[in-house]
Amino acid sequence: MIKILLVAAGGSLGALSRYGVALLAVKLFGSGFPWGTLIVNLAGCFLIGLSFALAERGINIMNPSARLFFVTGYLGALTTFSTFALETVNSMRAATHLVTVANFLANNVVGAVLVLLGMWAGRLR
Repeated sequence: MIKILLVAAGGSLGALSRYGVALLAVKLFGSGFPWGTLIVNLAGCFLIGLSFALAERGINIMNPSARLFFVTGYLGALTTFSTFALETVNSMRAATHLVTVANFLANNVVGAVLVLLGMWAGRLR
């Protein structure tokens, strides 16, 4: 039960952070480009990469509970793009190039197609 609460608490803060960044980005830069989404996606990528690299080097700045709160909860709600980016980099490092390309294309191309499909379905009467 405590693990679920850690993920939920981190997720709540991540979602609130995403919302706050989106509001601030529109206020600062306008709404002509999705700056808020770009900012949280790039920040999430950096933070998940940093967390992964430190753990890989044996520099455990987070115990398992903190990792659940921050990586799974906070970054998971802030952006799932960070997880996708980490998985892509790890498959490149493992030299599984076909998996890398398939994952990249599936997430980006199929994701965009599904957004369009969802928009189309939402317009049906």
